[in-house]
Amino acid sequence: MAGGKETPRQKMIGMMYLVLTALLALNVSKEILNSFILINDSLIVTNKNFANKNESEYDKFDRAYAENKEKVGKWHSKAMEVKESSKEMVDYIEDLKQYLIMRTDKLDSVEINKFKESGDQIILDSIFALKNVNSKDNYDIATNIMIGGDEGKLKEGEHTAFELATKLTTFKDGLIAHLDPIKGRSIIDALKLNFNTDTTLRISASEFQSWHLANFYHIPLAAVITNLTKIQTDVRNAESDVVKYLYREVDASDFKFDKITARVIAPNLVFQGDDFKSEIFVAAYSSTQNPKIEIGKVDTNTMTISNGDTSAIQIKDGVGIYTARASSEGLKTYEGLISIKNPGGGGYTSYPFKGEYMVMKSGVVVSPTKMNVLYRGVKNPISVSVPGVAPELVKPSLQGGTLRPDAAAGKGNYIAEVAGGSTAKVVVSAEVDGKQRKMGEFDFRVKDVPPPVATIAGVEEGLVSANRLAAAPTVIPKMQNFDFELFFKVTKFDLVYQVGTDLITTNVTGSSIPANALSQISRLKKGSRIYIENISAVMLDENNRPAAGVTPKKLSPVSLKLN
Repeated sequence: MAGGKETPRQKMIGMMYLVLTALLALNVSKEILNSFILINDSLIVTNKNFANKNESEYDKFDRAYAENKEKVGKWHSKAMEVKESSKEMVDYIEDLKQYLIMRTDKLDSVEINKFKESGDQIILDSIFALKNVNSKDNYDIATNIMIGGDEGKLKEGEHTAFELATKLTTFKDGLIAHLDPIKGRSIIDALKLNFNTDTTLRISASEFQSWHLANFYHIPLAAVITNLTKIQTDVRNAESDVVKYLYREVDASDFKFDKITARVIAPNLVFQGDDFKSEIFVAAYSSTQNPKIEIGKVDTNTMTISNGDTSAIQIKDGVGIYTARASSEGLKTYEGLISIKNPGGGGYTSYPFKGEYMVMKSGVVVSPTKMNVLYRGVKNPISVSVPGVAPELVKPSLQGGTLRPDAAAGKGNYIAEVAGGSTAKVVVSAEVDGKQRKMGEFDFRVKDVPPPVATIAGVEEGLVSANRLAAAPTVIPKMQNFDFELFFKVTKFDLVYQVGTDLITTNVTGSSIPANALSQISRLKKGSRIYIENISAVMLDENNRPAAGVTPKKLSPVSLKLN
C-alpha cells in the first residue's frame, strides 16, 4: 500500500488486495488435485499388488514349514512376525487416512462405524475414495491434527505426525532385527533411508524442512492422503524385501522329493478383457534354476514341440507365468513342455503339460421382475444374476432401500423395498476365484404407486339405480393397468346430492354410504345427480393394515345419475 496517511476507503481497498493475494497463494488448481487422485489411486493398486505378492511368499514359507518344521521353524516364525508388524503398520496408516478424511469432510462417525461393523467394504471404499472427498483442497484441518498450530513445536499424541514417525521407527527397527548385519546390509541400508523420519527434506532450491513438516504441513488434504498411501507402499515393499531374504535363508536343498511332475495352477474362469494367467512349474522345483517353458503342440512320444513359443512366458524363481489375452468368449486350451536341467548335467528332461480355461463376458443382469421402476410401499421383486457365477456367490445390496432374498422365488430372486428419494441403486459384487469383485451398479427410478379408480355399485360413473346403490353402497378402489396385486381401502369421502332446492353434503368417515343417506337417495327422482367427492384411500399391506411409509391417495370423484 502507498505511504502517508490513507483514507478509510484506501485502507479498505488495501486490505481487500491482501486478502485476495493470500487466497490466490492458497489456491490449488483442479488439475493438481486430480493429479494427486491419480497418483494415490495408482499407489493403492501397487499396494494391493505388493500384498498379493507377499502372500505368495508366505504361502511358500507355509509349504516349506509343513515339509520340515525343525529346519524352517525359526525363519517361519520371523516371517510371521514381519507379516503381523507390516499389517499393523498399514492398518494404522489406513485408519489415520480415514480419520483425516472424516474430520475434514465432517463425516458422521456413528454412521461410518455402522458400515465398518457390517463389513460393507464396497460402501467404505467409496466413502474414503479420494475422488469422492469434498474438501480435498483443504489445508488447515490435516495440518492442525498432525502438526498443530505451532510449526516450531510438533504436536504429540494420537493421529499426529509425531506418532506416525515413532511407529515407523519402531517398525523399521523391528525389521532390521530380523536381518544379518552383513548378508542383509543392502536391505538394512534401504530401510534406514526409506524410514528416516529424523531427516530434513528439500522442498525448493533453497529451503529444507523436517520430515514431518515436508509431508504434512500446510498442504492440501489430497497431498496428505497421497503421502500416507506412499508410506504404505514403502511398508509393503520393505515387507517384501525382508520376507524374501528370510526365505532365502532356508536351505531348500535339504528337502527330499521322490516324484517330479508338471503342474499348472490357473483359474478356470476369466472375464473378457482381463488377462488369463497360470503358474506352470515342476512340483519339485528349485528357485535357483529356471526351467525352459514353451507353448505349442506336443508330441508326447518324442517329447518334442511344434512351433514352440516362449514369448508368452515369464520365468522367475523357477516358476513360469503364462499370459494370454482373453479376447473372445469360449473354452480355451493350451499345452506345452517344461524342461529342467538334469542333476548331473547332460541335457534336459522335459515334461508335458496342458490346461484349459473358460472366457466369459464380464456382465451382470439386474432386472425388476414386473417393471422397470421401484414403487414405494410395494415389495418389488428383483432378479440378480452374474453370468458364469453361482447365485449364492452373488452379493447385491440396495442403496436407498432394503434388499432381502425372496425364498419363495428361489436363488437369485430378491424383494426390494424403497421409501423416500427419487432414485435407488443396486450394487452387485460377486465372489470370483475366492475374491470379492465388484460387478456393477444399476440406478432405478423410485415412484409412488398410481392412485386407484373409485367405483361404487360396480360402476366408475354414469347410470345406476337406487336399488343397486342400496345393495352395494361401498366405495371400492380398484387398480387399473398395474402389474402388482394391490388393495386400497377408502377412509373418507363427501356424498353430495340435491333434495328439492337443498344441496345436501354429507362428510362420510369410512367407505360406505350411511343408511339414512341411502333412504333419502331412494326417494330421489330419476335423473337426479349424486356425487362422491374428496375421496381418500390408503394402501393395505399383506396383513390388511395401512402400508407403512405410503401416504393416503386422493381419488378422482364419482358422478352418478339415477335411472
